[in-house]
Amino acid sequence: MSAKIKLVSIDGDGCLFAYTNIGSAFHSSWDAVAFAYGLKETWDARAQKYIGNKNQSDIWAQEDAADLRGRPVSQAGPTLYPIPYSNGAKEFLKTSQGRLRRGLLSGCLDVVGKKAAAETELDFCFCNTLHAEDGIFSGTMDYAVPVWHKHLFIDEICKKYDVTPGEICHVGDHENDIACFERVGLPVAFNPKLEKVARMAKYVISDFRELNRILELI
Repeated sequence: MSAKIKLVSIDGDGCLFAYTNIGSAFHSSWDAVAFAYGLKETWDARAQKYIGNKNQSDIWAQEDAADLRGRPVSQAGPTLYPIPYSNGAKEFLKTSQGRLRRGLLSGCLDVVGKKAAAETELDFCFCNTLHAEDGIFSGTMDYAVPVWHKHLFIDEICKKYDVTPGEICHVGDHENDIACFERVGLPVAFNPKLEKVARMAKYVISDFRELNRILELI
């Protein structure tokens, strides 16, 4: 690898943080929110309906958001917080601060993603935002990072932070990270959920502190 890594983009759900105690294979913020409001069964059924159609993820997201209309944001707190950061994540982000640009590139929900970005002092945060007013969910959202199209943000990140794709490390765990892996210089799989994700990565890790050692070797 010839390019020096200057920026690390990190997936959120199942990667930077993982909700492992809610009966979710994806360990995601979406499933954690569903669990908090007793919507897990409804959202699981919807997932089965839409997961095979990559062109309808926006409909899927908006229907999930509509289920939250009129519900208090605070109800999710006991389920979502403290954020369950993955092994070594906070340590990696602390030790890399000032040496690398680090940020979230994820289809996760802002009630977790933006809070994680603030807590760990990330340089950027691309995620999806649930609308709320006076502490009550409005039932709509900005579906800014579609589950199958987050790789499209790579060019925006390059322009904003004056890096090339070859100078980016992307850390992901699932199938929708593969398109990011194909565009960056250093693809790293964190606890990959599928074998093909591991195959597409340059390195596979289970602790973010391993990423420090990998970057030191490059």
